[in-house]
Amino acid sequence: MNKLFPKRVAVTAVGFVCSIGNDAAEVDASLRELKNGIEVFPPFDKPECPIKLAGTIKGFDTGSMDPEDWTYPERYKIKREVLRGFSPNVMYAYCAMQQALEASKLSPEEISNPDTGMYTASSGSVHFTYKLLERMHKVGVMRGSPMGVVSSVVGTLSYNLVAAYKIQGASCGFASACASSAHALGMAWDAIASGRQKRMFVVGAEDGNADAILPFASMRALTTNPDPNTASRPFDKNRNGFVGTGGGAVLLLEEYESAKARGADILCEFLGWGQSSDGYNVAISHPEGAGLHRAMQVALGEANLKPEQVDYINAHGTST
Repeated sequence: MNKLFPKRVAVTAVGFVCSIGNDAAEVDASLRELKNGIEVFPPFDKPECPIKLAGTIKGFDTGSMDPEDWTYPERYKIKREVLRGFSPNVMYAYCAMQQALEASKLSPEEISNPDTGMYTASSGSVHFTYKLLERMHKVGVMRGSPMGVVSSVVGTLSYNLVAAYKIQGASCGFASACASSAHALGMAWDAIASGRQKRMFVVGAEDGNADAILPFASMRALTTNPDPNTASRPFDKNRNGFVGTGGGAVLLLEEYESAKARGADILCEFLGWGQSSDGYNVAISHPEGAGLHRAMQVALGEANLKPEQVDYINAHGTST
């Protein structure tokens, strides 16, 4: 037994709002049927914009700066005082969280107690930040929205959801670019495996609108391919960038024996994780994969696995 991490960790529930589906069943079907969720994005469909595609979120309209004007699936009932502090990414995460809660079969008391925490991953809402500052400069400091900061800064996902679901355990947000959700998952594993928490909700979400996606075009990181069927091809020699998207996803991690004892649906066991840095470049991995190699070594060591025991690798394929 690992003295630092004596507890086993299980994944017991998930929730999704994303381009290929708005719940686990839809996402599963899209993956099996090879549906990609990519289409021509109306905000990009103009001559001066070389980017044409996005992974669009269906069934939601979060274009207004006033959340009370948004439309979303009828299954979700959101109180006005909760909704008014949302940005689009919080909306997506809130709905994904509802799905995870329904699947978890946790009682309100099991959700809201010191044993249950939440880690989130997000860059905040660039769109809401921009609009807030634009209004402030135009009409004055005291004429901005009182919920502007709450709905826009990088912590918006964390404190909106913690307040909405009365989370009392450990909570914080991670903003480490493409590694944000992986860091949130890994640190949540640490919290449970070490015995500090009994369960952790892990939430990742992004807006997926023009202000969130198009800045990557300046990096030459977005594909200019206008064909939804061939645009995203990270391992093709003719790849030329990624397709932007948004949405929200939630995983519920629990201490394995506790989850088993309450009859939870154990989807899989989370054996371990690893992280590392290579100190090489702000946007490019080390050409020899030094940091990647160390991270995988740590993960295999923590999970007590040999490389030949790994059946599948889910790569971070940016298409760049």
